[in-house]
Amino acid sequence: MLYLDNLRTALIIFPILALALTVPVLIYHYHRYGALTLFRSLVIYSFIFYLLAAYCLIILPLPPQSVVAHLTTPKYNLMPLTFVREFINTTPLVLTNPHTYLATLKQAAVIQPLFNIVLTIPFGVYLRYFFKMDFKKTILLSFGLSLFFELTQLSGLYGIYPRPYRLFDVDDLLLNTTGGLIGFAVEPLLTFLLPTRTSLDESAYAHGQKVGYLRRLLALWLDYSLLAFISGLISFGWRISPLKNITIPSPVAYSVSVGLYFVLLPLLWSGQTPAKKLLNLQLISDHQSKWGLFARQFSLFFIIFPSFSLWRIALDAVVANGPTHLDRNLVLLGLTLILPVLALGNFLLSWLIRRPQLFYEKLTHTREISSLKKN
Repeated sequence: MLYLDNLRTALIIFPILALALTVPVLIYHYHRYGALTLFRSLVIYSFIFYLLAAYCLIILPLPPQSVVAHLTTPKYNLMPLTFVREFINTTPLVLTNPHTYLATLKQAAVIQPLFNIVLTIPFGVYLRYFFKMDFKKTILLSFGLSLFFELTQLSGLYGIYPRPYRLFDVDDLLLNTTGGLIGFAVEPLLTFLLPTRTSLDESAYAHGQKVGYLRRLLALWLDYSLLAFISGLISFGWRISPLKNITIPSPVAYSVSVGLYFVLLPLLWSGQTPAKKLLNLQLISDHQSKWGLFARQFSLFFIIFPSFSLWRIALDAVVANGPTHLDRNLVLLGLTLILPVLALGNFLLSWLIRRPQLFYEKLTHTREISSLKKN
């Protein structure tokens, strides 16, 4: 029951951890393969859940600090094969008497070593199947995972507790490493019905030649995040410089920063920004004209995106004025709503029918393509 409680805790934590890791996982796979396929994502997130579950099984349950502070039990065992001596001394096993077998299997001297072996068998399977590790690397990584678990216990959960609340055991290092090697050995028996790692890579490369909206939106978000970071550094430097008393209007700051980053930079860098470069995306003009790229970027960042802010300003004006000039304000609100509705509707429709070229791209004869090159 204790093991089940720990697994329930892992299930509760997993969605939060998975959400936190989604962006890094997407960035890596868009950069490496150009796509994250469904089966690959299932393998990755199952591996993340396995590691989380193993970690919870090792550290939980957490005892009260006051109880740990008064513990006088040993902190570590550095004598190898202690579990063998405990098995011999504490279990009722008699090889010639089958009636002792079941009672022996229920003993802690059997359950605990078996648990430590079984714990890392999936690790060895993942290492060989998905990460394509050889025998030597599997030994090292299995030992490294076990050492991480043991040091976590020895450190009192990284200093949270005044002393270890579980034993650092050299036998656990041996058993965990053995489990990883068993997983490596039985991997062909467990994954023979699954697609090979090579076929997964080929499928990802094939999908990576197409440019989906999730990839484009992620690149846009990364670019805006980088621009916000750069702007924050410049703003901080401005406030501590002799020019701190000079106030730059927001429209001017937006025009300069966005114009340099999203308009000028792609013109000088073969249709790419830092995020597009990272995610293997590239803007191209059907007529091989930089004017087309300029028109695309200018219309997107200086007409379409600002139209959403303009509509919000008009809405605020309607709310603030109330019945005063209501008819005129409603007409203005409707006019400012045309472009945002057109842009959003075109985006949703293109997403549904899977035609990635949006209306402003058709008008400027530009496209966003994959620049991925297979390694």
